[in-house]
Amino acid sequence: MTVGSLLEGGFRLVKERPGAMLIWTIIQLAATIGTSIWMAANVQGLIDAAMRGEASLESLQTSFFLQSMLVGIVGAIVSTILYAAVQRAIIRPTEGGPGWLRLGMDEIRYFLLLVLYGIIFGVVIIVLGIFLGLFMAGAGAGGSTSMQLVLIILGFIACSYFGTKLSLSFPLTMKEQTFAIGDGWRLSDGRFWTLYAAYFIVFLVLLALGIATSFVTEPDYLSAAFRYGFNSPEADLASLAQFQKIAAGTIDAPIIIGWVLAGLQGAIGAAMLGGAAATAVQELTADEEGLSETFS
Repeated sequence: MTVGSLLEGGFRLVKERPGAMLIWTIIQLAATIGTSIWMAANVQGLIDAAMRGEASLESLQTSFFLQSMLVGIVGAIVSTILYAAVQRAIIRPTEGGPGWLRLGMDEIRYFLLLVLYGIIFGVVIIVLGIFLGLFMAGAGAGGSTSMQLVLIILGFIACSYFGTKLSLSFPLTMKEQTFAIGDGWRLSDGRFWTLYAAYFIVFLVLLALGIATSFVTEPDYLSAAFRYGFNSPEADLASLAQFQKIAAGTIDAPIIIGWVLAGLQGAIGAAMLGGAAATAVQELTADEEGLSETFS
């Protein structure tokens, strides 16, 4: 198993399965449009309600948070279906319907794994937040910024490590048709840096695509973000302007292009990341008869 072979596993899906890529892109496009319209409507609703004084800021934020959780659950379901299809195309290529899409136990197991890992990730974030609060309180104003940066770096390292180590549990679960958390963890032993390098390269490619897309579809936001900072009021106002356009029904060419490119980027990301992990499982679990014919 090499970085090149993992990247090739995902890239071959992009190159040799245009029909499946089209289906996956449509799914991502639908999710992108739905999320954008929901965000725009809710952000505008929050602004209007706050201006009319209909409810307190806390209640508005609570409502938005609860709705965000619901949207997040729907997004997680869509992601599990999509990634299951991508990895089925490599692990069990003779199964599934158009685009290797199915709704069955594979998808249920994927979703339960995602929920489990989400809970673990949430606990890690809470623990880091507690430590951050304690250290910031003890360090005072002068050391709080440095300590916050250190904890952010440690959090990134921890999430990168556990994310890489657990990544093979999804395709291995599909291959064995039973939960394979421990087996997936052990399968990555001695191959961590190979897996991490492949995932990191895909991340850089997707990041470059995302930035290039933003230059085309959100030039005002990027200009404000680079000039004043990504969390600056100027950048927030530029981003808010696009939400307000969508909420008002002003769907212009940049917004449509942005949706299409986001859907395509999501499909490519799923194929490359999911394909790399599935290829790793296929190579690492090859029996005496050799690998299955993934692209037969």
